[in-house]
Amino acid sequence: MKHKRNLALLALVAVPSLIYSTPITSASAADQSPHAKTAYIYNNYYNSNVNNVIQLISNINDTSFSFQPYLEAALKAYNALTETEKQYVTNYGTLSNHQQTRVSYRRLAAQIEEKLASVESTSVNYYQNVIETRDWYNTLNAAQKTFVSDATQKILTSTITPNTSVDKVVNKIQLLNSSRLSFHKDVAEARAEYNALRKFSNVALPAGIEKQLLDAEQVVILDKSAAKQVENAIAALSPKTSTTQDVQAAKNAFEALTPVQQQLVPNVWKLVDFVKGKYKLPENGHTIDTPTLSDSAAVPGKNTLMSKSRRNTYKAKINVADSENKNERFVLTTKANMVLIIPPLNTLVNKDSGVMDVQLTRNLNRITFQAILNKKPVKFDANIEIILENLPDNASIVQLNEFGDQEPVSYTVNGNQYIIETQTSGTFQIVRN
Repeated sequence: MKHKRNLALLALVAVPSLIYSTPITSASAADQSPHAKTAYIYNNYYNSNVNNVIQLISNINDTSFSFQPYLEAALKAYNALTETEKQYVTNYGTLSNHQQTRVSYRRLAAQIEEKLASVESTSVNYYQNVIETRDWYNTLNAAQKTFVSDATQKILTSTITPNTSVDKVVNKIQLLNSSRLSFHKDVAEARAEYNALRKFSNVALPAGIEKQLLDAEQVVILDKSAAKQVENAIAALSPKTSTTQDVQAAKNAFEALTPVQQQLVPNVWKLVDFVKGKYKLPENGHTIDTPTLSDSAAVPGKNTLMSKSRRNTYKAKINVADSENKNERFVLTTKANMVLIIPPLNTLVNKDSGVMDVQLTRNLNRITFQAILNKKPVKFDANIEIILENLPDNASIVQLNEFGDQEPVSYTVNGNQYIIETQTSGTFQIVRN
């Protein structure tokens, strides 16, 4: 019996791997220390595979030109592991972070290539655009530069000269004519070519030429100022308050402009409507009793789809007059998971008549609501409700004041709906906690 016990002890001493190489079962894995896991790895046949991947990940440098090939090699080796082997890659988090870095580098490279392609190679601004894009490209590290296409890198690292010359610039400036309809465009092109030429070399124009350009630019400023005054006069015209004398004054001011200045007035067609008698105007500045209402206004008590005027901006009109239903609310819907509830008109504080312009805009995490009646923000005694759907569970909502500071705002949560409550126009921000 003693002899058998000695043989058993000898067997244990001679084969120590029998003690350590027993696989860890799922039931006992949670109780094993990191040292136990290490022992397990180092005593299994796939030890070299795991070590190889760990080393490949450690070799990755996200600021080096070798970033992409090293990352690809590590990913390829990691994906070749078994699911069990993958569990023991201790720096997998680093590999995952490098993958996210690669995504951001690709996005950055795409932005640089888009900027370079935004100006045609034949444009007078092409040289300036290349210089600006090159300055941006030079801020990149070696790894980031490898994501920029070879064609783009070739342009940004090659010598380039402006698409102009001293004679061409001088000729452009001398041909500037303030009576030509293209005068403002001609001045801008002459300035762009001159700036490109000066950036390329320290050239000097013949005496008096640069002053001609500066004088022309001053005329452009005066043209814009004169046109802006007329634009404001037309914008102030209102079917409720403007008289025929007001319309005639705006018409006379527009006709006093030069043809170059007239083309800078964007709302001239509003003046045309007034001149042609589209609106019945009050006498001597007194308001008229019957407002001009909209034929496409929202219907109280029914759902109305807001029109989309530009990206993520929705608009609707509400008629405000004695003839309108004042006891039903307005339900304004959009195709962007936003619904706007306008309370009945009998809760409107400013008792005016006309067409209320309602606008709802969502820009990323910022929501802007605006309701204007006769150029003034409206206010209700009851709450306006802005319903937002599919927000994150951890979201909250604040209001931004006129200085951009965050302030509390009343809102409720109903399932996946967040309901903002306000009585006036405002800007609100979705905050992720």
